[in-house]
Amino acid sequence: YQHYKDYISLLPNVDHPAAFGQHPNADITSQIRETHMLFETLLSLQPQVSSVKGESTEDKVLGLAQDVREHLPDLIDYHNTVSVLAEDRHTPMGVVLLQEILRYNHLINLIANSLSDLEKGIKGLVVMSEDLEEIFRCINEAKVPAMWSKTYPSHKPLGSWTRDLVQRVDQFFKWAHTGTMPSYSTSPTSPSLPAS
Repeated sequence: YQHYKDYISLLPNVDHPAAFGQHPNADITSQIRETHMLFETLLSLQPQVSSVKGESTEDKVLGLAQDVREHLPDLIDYHNTVSVLAEDRHTPMGVVLLQEILRYNHLINLIANSLSDLEKGIKGLVVMSEDLEEIFRCINEAKVPAMWSKTYPSHKPLGSWTRDLVQRVDQFFKWAHTGTMPSYSTSPTSPSLPAS
């Protein structure tokens, strides 16, 4: 009996991915997921009442939601873009542009509507649904709500994500109005810094 216990004690405490026929990177992915879960748990344990200069959590979320709403770009005119592209709308790049316009217009509408509903929910004018509770929690934690990140996925916090969204929509807006895709130079040399 002791012989079995001794043999078992010699086995490794952690099973390597190769034991299950997986790539060694599976272990890295597993550790990243566990780390994300740990931080999610830690964030969820934080007290939900804020006392920053007497500001309640609801006031904080309302302020952040208003900030996001103010920076939200306007919708891109899909029909005008079709007429600007004319025959080019059937080219691969034209199709991509039109699909992206539909996709981002849907996202902008979704964000605007959910922020409006969230404001009404915080004020008690509508019932806070599970989706609104999730949006409230994410905005309070400066994270992108899951329903928004389905269209534009990113691991950035809410502020950076919103700035990137505005820039991306602006890029599509310019492309839609000129009919030519913006070009960017990728110079191998970086600009020189001023001498200090």
